[in-house]
Amino acid sequence: MITVNEKVLYCKSWLTSKYINSASGYKYDFKSVLIIKNDEIGDLVTALPVFYNLNERYPNAAQTLVCKPFNTIFFKHIPFVKCHTNFDDVSGNTYDLIVELRGSEETRKYSLSQKPKIRLDRGGVRLFNKFNGGQKNEIDTNLQIIKQLFPNVSLSESNRIVVSSEEVQKVSKYIELAGISHFVILHLGARDRARRWPVEHFAETINYINTTYSLPCVLVGGPDDMEINEECLELVTSKFNYNVVGEFDLLEYAALCDKASLFVGNESGPLHIAAAMNTPNIALFGPGVKDVFYPKNDKSIVHHYFLARGHKTQTVENSTIFSIQVNEVKASIDKILS
Repeated sequence: MITVNEKVLYCKSWLTSKYINSASGYKYDFKSVLIIKNDEIGDLVTALPVFYNLNERYPNAAQTLVCKPFNTIFFKHIPFVKCHTNFDDVSGNTYDLIVELRGSEETRKYSLSQKPKIRLDRGGVRLFNKFNGGQKNEIDTNLQIIKQLFPNVSLSESNRIVVSSEEVQKVSKYIELAGISHFVILHLGARDRARRWPVEHFAETINYINTTYSLPCVLVGGPDDMEINEECLELVTSKFNYNVVGEFDLLEYAALCDKASLFVGNESGPLHIAAAMNTPNIALFGPGVKDVFYPKNDKSIVHHYFLARGHKTQTVENSTIFSIQVNEVKASIDKILS
């Protein structure tokens, strides 16, 4: 849900870009690009096509990204992007192109003072979509922001994460030592409790996968998910399942997704990473606008219910994620694994 302050910032950001771009024809050969994306893991993953397309169009342009510290890892093997986690580190520099995928009042004022050749921003796109059919999928929104630089060109929607042979080898060694080849990944956590499907439902789902398809399940997540994963596995009959919290970093997890038969989990960063790796997935949504953060591939099944008056009043007590029944998730599992 967009707050009043965010709406004001979007409007001011749009006006800032209109002012800076008023004399522009968008036909520059950019040499330096600043991209602002101070957002969460899933948001950053859905923005990856922006970096890939800009590099395709301007291969000689150095891309500088300001993002949260935990997101720098996604650019470990992308040489044309240099990451910073503090805006002060770049605010003394000048750039030909500034792209604000998620900025702030500080970064907006910086654009006004620095005046790049072109400034592109999320605010203008969100305002346009609001009055032209509503919000789009997040990948589409991010590409809309840079689309005017690509007249008559179809932009690639691929947000596949770049992993190295070392990360692939570490994952391969782990699953070989565990004695598994085909497996299902599950993610039980989410920052917002209203986005968490009940542990008991996940346990029943794991039992179904174990008995029906003889597949082990690999439970993933960050340090905060260790306890909920252990709680879930205590409710599961088979001991041929794995809690891998602490075993892999985000790139290694992406490599793990690349080898999985299926991902099942709540709407959170791990889901978006699995979707980026084109892993078949079953996405469980609670609060959230229809379609916006859905995985954008043909290997995804989304379970999402809505309150009669929208999602603005959803709490842990009335979250629609609890409307998702185990039997319908089982049916989706059958549809993918069969």
